[in-house]
Amino acid sequence: MILRSTLLITLPLISGCSIHDVQQVIARKDLATLIRQDNGHNIPTQQIGSNPVTRLDSATINAKAVPVSESTSLAAATENLTLESVLKLPPATTLTQARATMIQYLAVTETHPEAIEKLLFKAEQLVKTYSDDPQLQTLFQQLARYSEWQPVNSIINNGGLSFVASQGWQPESPFIRTRRALLPPVAENEHVIFGDQRLVLLLTNVAKIQLHIDARLEDIPFLPESPAQLTYQLDERPPQHLRLADQEDWKRFTINIPTGEHQVRLYQQTPVGNQYVKLRFDDQLTNLSVAQERPYFISTTQAPLEFYSQGPTVLRIDEWDEGVISYRYQNVAEGWQKVSLPPSTGKQKSLLRVNERVVNFEPKPIRNRIVQRNLVPVDLPETVLKKPVAAGKVQLDDTFKLGKQEDGTLSLSVDFVRRNNKQEGGKTLPLEQFAQYRINYRYFDEPRDIYWNTQGFFRYREFGGPTVGIDESVYYNPDWLPFNIRTGAKIITQVPHDQLEWLGQWNITASQSYNLTPKFRLIPNLSLFARTMSLRNSQLARNDEEFGKKIDQDIFTPYKADHTAGLHPALSMEYSPWLDTLWTGKLGLTSNENMDIGAPDHFSDEVHWKQLLGSVVLDGFYRAAYYQKDFDRIASETRSYLGLELNWQRWAIDQHRIELSGQYSYDIERKSHLATLSLTVHFGEGRGYRDFAPCEIDFREIRQRTDIHEQNNTIKDVND
Repeated sequence: MILRSTLLITLPLISGCSIHDVQQVIARKDLATLIRQDNGHNIPTQQIGSNPVTRLDSATINAKAVPVSESTSLAAATENLTLESVLKLPPATTLTQARATMIQYLAVTETHPEAIEKLLFKAEQLVKTYSDDPQLQTLFQQLARYSEWQPVNSIINNGGLSFVASQGWQPESPFIRTRRALLPPVAENEHVIFGDQRLVLLLTNVAKIQLHIDARLEDIPFLPESPAQLTYQLDERPPQHLRLADQEDWKRFTINIPTGEHQVRLYQQTPVGNQYVKLRFDDQLTNLSVAQERPYFISTTQAPLEFYSQGPTVLRIDEWDEGVISYRYQNVAEGWQKVSLPPSTGKQKSLLRVNERVVNFEPKPIRNRIVQRNLVPVDLPETVLKKPVAAGKVQLDDTFKLGKQEDGTLSLSVDFVRRNNKQEGGKTLPLEQFAQYRINYRYFDEPRDIYWNTQGFFRYREFGGPTVGIDESVYYNPDWLPFNIRTGAKIITQVPHDQLEWLGQWNITASQSYNLTPKFRLIPNLSLFARTMSLRNSQLARNDEEFGKKIDQDIFTPYKADHTAGLHPALSMEYSPWLDTLWTGKLGLTSNENMDIGAPDHFSDEVHWKQLLGSVVLDGFYRAAYYQKDFDRIASETRSYLGLELNWQRWAIDQHRIELSGQYSYDIERKSHLATLSLTVHFGEGRGYRDFAPCEIDFREIRQRTDIHEQNNTIKDVND
């Protein structure tokens, strides 16, 4: 092989140049250049002999040692590009710089489509400056796929509307008008459909007719031929198809239409770009020629067309003047701008239509023409596939009823309660005892990350009339919010003697947990509460001991009446030395109604030791509240409780769950013994703990692993 041939083969491997960029000065006729390798590079040296042949094996060329001309290739550096770096590019002063800038705009947009909002306007200015460059236009069309023209709608002033009639195919878009110039002439009675367009005919026949339609495919001459499929459909009948090819004559088809009202739809089944279908209708009784009216805004010197537009963007202004439509473009600066379009110079009135370029992050996919290629046959692989294993007979065992898993979890409870009011300081309120019947419906809205818990209850009290209430709580934990939200509202009513008394309360808590170690975490939270009640200003409720026995302490206590709103910031700490052990502590304070946490109503603290023992959770606790001396309390006081709670759970058939809970607490200051005994049945229907909000189930992960999967739907083999 002579050296000239070798050079022509290897030079295309040089980074940054092509074979057409190399000056042919290395090897002249009848001479060859010896290439000697030095430190990994091949450097041309002196000429030797006449008609020599030099063998060159596995040679590389040092681009710096080869004289080359400036490359005319359309390329630009696109490594490590960001939106911020592209926005800081200096203004393009030459066509080459404009091309490189446009390539960088396109590269950033392909990886970050949201950047199109800031780059599209800048790209359009480059195209406007170098409007005659076809390469720049091609690059801009790729960017323009992420935008579309839409009519402006924030009109604030105009001289009215004028409807202009047009005959034949008169496309409004400059893009389609340019394509129309490349097609054969279109008669006024010919309809044209392209892209996703549909032509719909609405007919009301007094007699059965035959509608004759002629169809023809018109294609851009220099593009590869691609047949089209025209689809036509009468009402809801199965669609019919007609194959059309370029250069073919008109094809006629007939649709038999019975009497009455009917629809005929015509469209392309799989349209491709720059392909148009002409349609003619042979109907002597009906005028099916192409006629349409377009509304134009009237702009006069007294009432010019005015509207708002948000920039940066570009406006396309279409002006109709005696059958001629002209176009012009106008830039809009960044931000909301008021745009005024008076009549053209020398005119008293202009007819205008205005469109603005808007961003479209989900452009329609490009439908390219499919060019059929003759494939080279390849021998089948020699791999021998094993025969598939034949499926045997199986039996489906539905432990849970299908369809129930989409529902929530219903719970029924009965409680026996002996309590006093744990928030109260000062005067000792009487103990109250009652039996309570509860019904809960929990539901986890997974797409929105919301846990709903609706509760209704009825209390049969030792003294006074029964109590009825409803309580709704919501736990919201979205990914986009940096904290969790828990909110609740309740209404409680009672008729203690001769009239209805009530309380309404709402609270909301924002919290977030921070895992400092795998075993220790902090949970700061902030709560706000507000309540209203019918007995707030009642002296009878405050001073009559007999009335105090009858009224439910959830409806009225002196403390609730004096504190109808407040803030409660708190900090919780959790430490789990073992998976089945949890130690928690909490410090908090509660404000008065003035929301001043600098002078709170009281401080509080509590500690818990929770231990999982098989199906039982033990919770030993101590809690205390330190009430401060203020305008409604003559001296500071302390309320503290010491207690133990046992919670036992058992899964039953169909993942129903039985829960038995008992709690004992001792009021240290008042030396009172308090207790609660509860029995709850949760009707799971296969949902398990799914509808229970976080922190509602102690040791949830362990219980899910050990209890919840004891039963499930199964597939069993069946022997023949």
